[in-house]
Amino acid sequence: MSDAPPTRHDPIGERHFRPLEIADRVSDISFYVAALLSFAALLIEKAEHPSLYDLVQIGFVFAVLTVFFSGIAIKLYWRPSAEDGRRAELISNASNVALTVEKTEGYYNNAETDPIRRLGVIIMENSHFSKAIALKMLHWERVRIGAYVVLFLAAVLYRKTDLAIASTAAQAVFSEQLLSRWLRLEWFRMRCQSVYSQAYALFQSSPSKRVLFAKVIELFGLYETGKANAGIALSSKLFFENNDALSREWDQIKSALKL
Repeated sequence: MSDAPPTRHDPIGERHFRPLEIADRVSDISFYVAALLSFAALLIEKAEHPSLYDLVQIGFVFAVLTVFFSGIAIKLYWRPSAEDGRRAELISNASNVALTVEKTEGYYNNAETDPIRRLGVIIMENSHFSKAIALKMLHWERVRIGAYVVLFLAAVLYRKTDLAIASTAAQAVFSEQLLSRWLRLEWFRMRCQSVYSQAYALFQSSPSKRVLFAKVIELFGLYETGKANAGIALSSKLFFENNDALSREWDQIKSALKL
Protein backbone atom coordinates (compact mmCIF):
# COMPACT_ATOMS: atom_id res chain seq x y z
CA MET A 1 0.00 0.00 0.00
CA SER A 2 1.38 3.41 -1.01
CA ASP A 3 2.02 6.04 1.65
CA ALA A 4 1.76 8.88 -0.86
CA PRO A 5 -0.68 11.61 0.14
CA PRO A 6 -4.05 11.53 -1.64
CA THR A 7 -4.48 13.70 -4.71
CA ARG A 8 -6.38 16.83 -3.73
CA HIS A 9 -8.58 18.75 -6.12
CA ASP A 10 -11.04 21.46 -5.13
CA PRO A 11 -12.76 23.09 -8.13
CA ILE A 12 -15.27 24.85 -5.86
CA GLY A 13 -12.48 26.52 -3.92
CA GLU A 14 -10.72 27.58 -7.13
CA ARG A 15 -13.86 28.75 -8.94
CA HIS A 16 -15.89 30.27 -6.09
CA PHE A 17 -13.86 30.80 -2.91
CA ARG A 18 -10.78 32.25 -4.62
CA PRO A 19 -12.80 35.20 -6.08
CA LEU A 20 -14.45 35.61 -2.68
CA GLU A 21 -11.04 35.89 -1.00
CA ILE A 22 -9.93 38.48 -3.57
CA ALA A 23 -13.14 40.49 -3.07
CA ASP A 24 -12.65 40.35 0.72
CA ARG A 25 -9.08 41.57 0.33
CA VAL A 26 -10.16 44.44 -1.96
CA SER A 27 -12.83 45.45 0.56
CA ASP A 28 -10.35 45.36 3.47
CA ILE A 29 -7.71 47.38 1.60
CA SER A 30 -10.33 49.94 0.55
CA PHE A 31 -11.46 50.25 4.16
CA TYR A 32 -7.94 50.99 5.40
CA VAL A 33 -7.39 53.48 2.58
CA ALA A 34 -10.67 55.21 3.47
CA ALA A 35 -9.70 55.30 7.16
CA LEU A 36 -6.28 56.82 6.40
CA LEU A 37 -7.78 59.40 4.05
CA SER A 38 -10.42 60.35 6.61
CA PHE A 39 -7.63 61.11 9.11
CA ALA A 40 -5.63 62.92 6.43
CA ALA A 41 -8.63 65.14 5.64
CA LEU A 42 -8.70 66.27 9.28
CA LEU A 43 -5.00 67.14 9.31
CA ILE A 44 -4.81 69.04 6.00
CA GLU A 45 -5.65 72.73 6.10
CA LYS A 46 -8.09 73.36 3.27
CA ALA A 47 -7.18 77.04 3.00
CA GLU A 48 -3.45 76.36 2.70
CA HIS A 49 -3.61 73.24 0.50
CA PRO A 50 -6.93 73.31 -1.41
CA SER A 51 -5.81 71.00 -4.23
CA LEU A 52 -4.41 68.37 -1.86
CA TYR A 53 -7.51 68.61 0.33
CA ASP A 54 -9.80 68.08 -2.67
CA LEU A 55 -7.68 65.15 -3.86
CA VAL A 56 -7.91 63.49 -0.44
CA GLN A 57 -11.69 63.98 -0.36
CA ILE A 58 -12.11 62.50 -3.85
CA GLY A 59 -9.94 59.52 -2.88
CA PHE A 60 -11.96 59.06 0.30
CA VAL A 61 -15.24 59.02 -1.65
CA PHE A 62 -13.92 56.42 -4.10
CA ALA A 63 -12.59 54.25 -1.26
CA VAL A 64 -15.90 54.39 0.60
CA LEU A 65 -17.83 53.53 -2.56
CA THR A 66 -15.50 50.58 -3.19
CA VAL A 67 -16.06 49.31 0.37
CA PHE A 68 -19.83 49.67 -0.03
CA PHE A 69 -20.24 48.04 -3.44
CA SER A 70 -17.69 45.27 -2.78
CA GLY A 71 -19.45 44.53 0.53
CA ILE A 72 -22.82 44.28 -1.21
CA ALA A 73 -21.39 42.03 -3.94
CA ILE A 74 -19.71 39.81 -1.33
CA LYS A 75 -22.87 39.41 0.75
CA LEU A 76 -25.33 38.98 -2.14
CA TYR A 77 -23.27 37.20 -4.80
CA TRP A 78 -19.77 35.86 -4.08
CA ARG A 79 -20.35 34.38 -0.60
CA PRO A 80 -23.79 32.83 -1.35
CA SER A 81 -22.46 31.41 -4.63
CA ALA A 82 -19.43 29.89 -2.89
CA GLU A 83 -21.40 28.48 0.04
CA ASP A 84 -24.16 27.08 -2.22
CA GLY A 85 -21.53 25.31 -4.31
CA ARG A 86 -19.79 23.88 -1.24
CA ARG A 87 -23.09 22.77 0.31
CA ALA A 88 -24.25 21.05 -2.89
CA GLU A 89 -20.94 19.21 -3.20
CA LEU A 90 -21.01 18.18 0.46
CA ILE A 91 -24.50 16.68 0.15
CA SER A 92 -23.54 15.03 -3.15
CA ASN A 93 -20.56 13.40 -1.48
CA ALA A 94 -22.61 12.19 1.48
CA SER A 95 -25.53 10.84 -0.55
CA ASN A 96 -23.70 9.73 -3.70
CA VAL A 97 -26.16 11.82 -5.72
CA ALA A 98 -24.67 14.27 -8.21
CA LEU A 99 -26.26 17.61 -7.26
CA THR A 100 -23.31 19.36 -8.94
CA VAL A 101 -20.68 18.45 -11.51
CA GLU A 102 -18.01 20.14 -9.36
CA LYS A 103 -16.44 17.43 -7.24
CA THR A 104 -13.64 17.71 -4.70
CA GLU A 105 -11.11 14.90 -4.34
CA GLY A 106 -9.09 13.93 -1.28
CA TYR A 107 -10.98 16.00 1.31
CA TYR A 108 -13.86 14.05 2.89
CA ASN A 109 -11.97 11.13 4.40
CA ASN A 110 -14.32 8.58 5.91
CA ALA A 111 -15.43 5.11 4.90
CA GLU A 112 -19.12 5.45 5.86
CA THR A 113 -21.60 4.33 3.20
CA ASP A 114 -24.88 5.20 4.90
CA PRO A 115 -25.74 8.75 3.68
CA ILE A 116 -26.79 10.09 7.10
CA ARG A 117 -23.80 8.65 8.95
CA ARG A 118 -21.48 9.87 6.20
CA LEU A 119 -23.01 13.37 6.35
CA GLY A 120 -22.59 13.40 10.13
CA VAL A 121 -18.93 12.42 9.89
CA ILE A 122 -18.31 15.05 7.19
CA ILE A 123 -19.86 17.71 9.44
CA MET A 124 -17.63 16.62 12.30
CA GLU A 125 -14.57 16.73 10.02
CA ASN A 126 -15.50 20.18 8.69
CA SER A 127 -16.14 21.60 12.16
CA HIS A 128 -12.85 20.10 13.40
CA PHE A 129 -10.92 21.91 10.67
CA SER A 130 -12.98 25.12 10.88
CA LYS A 131 -12.57 25.59 14.64
CA ALA A 132 -8.83 25.04 14.36
CA ILE A 133 -8.36 27.46 11.43
CA ALA A 134 -10.60 30.06 13.11
CA LEU A 135 -8.48 29.81 16.27
CA LYS A 136 -5.29 30.31 14.22
CA MET A 137 -6.85 33.40 12.62
CA LEU A 138 -7.88 34.70 16.05
CA HIS A 139 -4.27 34.77 17.29
CA TRP A 140 -3.60 37.73 14.97
CA GLU A 141 -7.10 39.22 15.25
CA ARG A 142 -6.90 39.44 19.05
CA VAL A 143 -3.52 41.17 18.95
CA ARG A 144 -4.69 43.58 16.27
CA ILE A 145 -7.95 44.48 18.01
CA GLY A 146 -6.16 44.86 21.36
CA ALA A 147 -3.71 47.32 19.80
CA TYR A 148 -6.48 49.29 18.10
CA VAL A 149 -8.57 49.51 21.27
CA VAL A 150 -5.59 50.63 23.37
CA LEU A 151 -4.70 53.33 20.82
CA PHE A 152 -8.34 54.43 20.59
CA LEU A 153 -8.72 54.71 24.37
CA ALA A 154 -5.44 56.59 24.61
CA ALA A 155 -6.63 59.06 21.98
CA VAL A 156 -10.00 59.52 23.67
CA LEU A 157 -8.56 59.96 27.18
CA TYR A 158 -5.83 62.33 26.07
CA ARG A 159 -7.39 65.73 26.65
CA LYS A 160 -5.61 67.46 23.77
CA THR A 161 -6.96 65.04 21.16
CA ASP A 162 -9.28 66.75 18.70
CA LEU A 163 -12.82 65.39 19.01
CA ALA A 164 -13.03 65.05 15.23
CA ILE A 165 -10.02 62.72 15.27
CA ALA A 166 -11.48 60.73 18.17
CA SER A 167 -14.83 60.31 16.38
CA THR A 168 -13.08 59.24 13.17
CA ALA A 169 -11.06 56.69 15.13
CA ALA A 170 -14.28 55.40 16.72
CA GLN A 171 -15.86 54.90 13.29
CA ALA A 172 -12.83 52.85 12.20
CA VAL A 173 -12.51 50.70 15.34
CA PHE A 174 -16.23 49.89 15.59
CA SER A 175 -16.63 49.11 11.89
CA GLU A 176 -17.46 45.82 10.18
CA GLN A 177 -13.79 45.26 9.28
CA LEU A 178 -12.39 45.53 12.80
CA LEU A 179 -14.31 44.96 16.05
CA SER A 180 -17.34 43.36 14.42
CA ARG A 181 -15.16 40.98 12.36
CA TRP A 182 -13.27 39.87 15.47
CA LEU A 183 -16.49 39.21 17.43
CA ARG A 184 -18.02 37.27 14.52
CA LEU A 185 -14.88 35.15 14.21
CA GLU A 186 -14.90 34.43 17.96
CA TRP A 187 -18.56 33.44 17.74
CA PHE A 188 -17.96 31.21 14.71
CA ARG A 189 -15.11 29.39 16.46
CA MET A 190 -17.39 28.68 19.43
CA ARG A 191 -20.19 27.50 17.11
CA CYS A 192 -17.80 25.11 15.34
CA GLN A 193 -16.53 23.83 18.69
CA SER A 194 -20.12 23.17 19.78
CA VAL A 195 -20.98 21.37 16.53
CA TYR A 196 -17.83 19.25 16.75
CA SER A 197 -18.45 18.33 20.42
CA GLN A 198 -22.06 17.36 19.73
CA ALA A 199 -21.08 15.31 16.67
CA TYR A 200 -18.34 13.54 18.63
CA ALA A 201 -20.77 12.70 21.44
CA LEU A 202 -23.31 11.48 18.89
CA PHE A 203 -20.93 8.98 17.29
CA GLN A 204 -19.54 8.00 20.66
CA SER A 205 -22.99 6.73 21.60
CA SER A 206 -25.17 4.27 19.71
CA PRO A 207 -28.27 6.27 18.78
CA SER A 208 -31.23 4.80 16.97
CA LYS A 209 -31.54 5.54 13.26
CA ARG A 210 -34.27 8.11 13.89
CA VAL A 211 -32.25 9.93 16.53
CA LEU A 212 -29.14 9.85 14.33
CA PHE A 213 -31.08 11.30 11.40
CA ALA A 214 -32.56 14.11 13.51
CA LYS A 215 -29.27 15.05 15.19
CA VAL A 216 -27.23 15.00 11.97
CA ILE A 217 -29.74 17.28 10.23
CA GLU A 218 -29.69 19.58 13.28
CA LEU A 219 -25.88 19.72 13.29
CA PHE A 220 -25.79 20.31 9.53
CA GLY A 221 -28.11 23.28 10.04
CA LEU A 222 -26.07 24.64 12.95
CA TYR A 223 -22.83 24.46 10.99
CA GLU A 224 -24.22 26.01 7.81
CA THR A 225 -26.11 28.80 9.58
CA GLY A 226 -22.97 29.44 11.63
CA LYS A 227 -21.01 30.09 8.44
CA ALA A 228 -23.77 32.26 7.02
CA ASN A 229 -24.18 34.35 10.18
CA ALA A 230 -20.45 34.83 10.73
CA GLY A 231 -19.91 35.84 7.11
CA ILE A 232 -16.16 35.23 7.30
CA ALA A 233 -14.07 33.28 4.81
CA LEU A 234 -11.50 31.13 6.59
CA SER A 235 -7.90 31.59 5.51
CA SER A 236 -6.91 29.14 2.76
CA LYS A 237 -3.25 29.93 3.53
CA LEU A 238 -3.65 28.76 7.14
CA PHE A 239 -5.61 25.73 5.95
CA PHE A 240 -2.80 24.49 3.72
CA GLU A 241 -0.13 25.32 6.32
CA ASN A 242 -1.93 23.28 9.01
CA ASN A 243 -3.61 20.65 6.85
CA ASP A 244 -1.14 17.84 7.56
CA ALA A 245 -1.29 18.27 11.35
CA LEU A 246 -5.09 18.62 11.37
CA SER A 247 -5.44 15.58 9.09
CA ARG A 248 -3.38 13.50 11.52
CA GLU A 249 -5.61 14.67 14.37
CA TRP A 250 -8.66 13.74 12.29
CA ASP A 251 -7.29 10.25 11.67
CA GLN A 252 -6.86 9.83 15.45
CA ILE A 253 -10.44 11.00 16.03
CA LYS A 254 -11.80 8.52 13.49
CA SER A 255 -9.76 5.75 15.05
CA ALA A 256 -11.03 6.57 18.55
CA LEU A 257 -14.65 6.52 17.31
CA LYS A 258 -14.06 3.49 15.07
CA LEU A 259 -15.31 5.34 12.01
